[in-house]
Amino acid sequence: MTFRCVMISQPSYLQVAKSQLQITQDNEKYTVPLQDIACIVINHYSITLSATLLSECAENNIVMITCDKTHLPNGIFHSYLPHSRQNLVLKTQIQLTQPFKKRLWQTIVEQKITNQAMALKHLCPLSLDINKLTHLSQTVLSGDTNNNEAQASRIYFPAMFGGDFTRISKNRPATSQNIEYSEINGLLNYAYTIIRSLICRSLVGYGLSPTLGLFHDNQLNAFNLADDFIEPYRPYIDWYIYAIVETAQKLELSTTIKARLVDILNHIVIIDNKLTTLLNSMHVMVKSFISCINENNFQLIKLPSLPQLIQRSNMD
Repeated sequence: MTFRCVMISQPSYLQVAKSQLQITQDNEKYTVPLQDIACIVINHYSITLSATLLSECAENNIVMITCDKTHLPNGIFHSYLPHSRQNLVLKTQIQLTQPFKKRLWQTIVEQKITNQAMALKHLCPLSLDINKLTHLSQTVLSGDTNNNEAQASRIYFPAMFGGDFTRISKNRPATSQNIEYSEINGLLNYAYTIIRSLICRSLVGYGLSPTLGLFHDNQLNAFNLADDFIEPYRPYIDWYIYAIVETAQKLELSTTIKARLVDILNHIVIIDNKLTTLLNSMHVMVKSFISCINENNFQLIKLPSLPQLIQRSNMD
């Protein structure tokens, strides 16, 4: 099934009617089956919703994302339904050893850098930076103690978006040197937040606590584990946004561009040697993590990779 991410960008009233999300706008009513929805993005201050809808979103494991005045995501409502074996899963998760978590983080970083090299290869096949990234992906140590992830980012982002490009986020504010790239960073941050939210959805669905990370361990962060597992997805998002940057007349975070960013969920990645949608791959990844922790074998993890050949028309 192709799940939908419903984005509401106009004054609306949202409620539930006959197991459907009912959206009322200017006396017009639209409906979407709840069972078809993965997330709802609330992108206007004049949106009212019913308590019943919130409850039904929790029952159906639908993520709800709110946006701030700049239209960037700033809040997540997700289900906390009791999993059939949640207590056992949580105990197993808490008891993970540091060596196990370090080896798993090593695997995640290896895949992330491999995906960065592949994304760059699609866009700039003659770039000398591809070999540098490939080398870094092959020399990651347990726990990434040699910090290959950061080394790769310093090579990858300027090669992808321009020599002076640096990331801007809440943890890395804009400066006079990188302010010109704020539009691209806005697109990246928007897409990253959507993917992060839906990884949380999968984690909760399998009875895991998103708070207990492998590498990320911020006491003020409720989604450390999601921040671990988003890493191999980032290069796909970067590559997708590169295509938008190339074709868009304006890089403002318009409703049209936001709809394109959300549509990334239905594009294809490879996981477990099979082609599937990016959204479905999250379930495959999280399910494999359950196998990892149950069998104490980090090698059972399945992570997404970019297809060897991606049709650019799929991005437009």
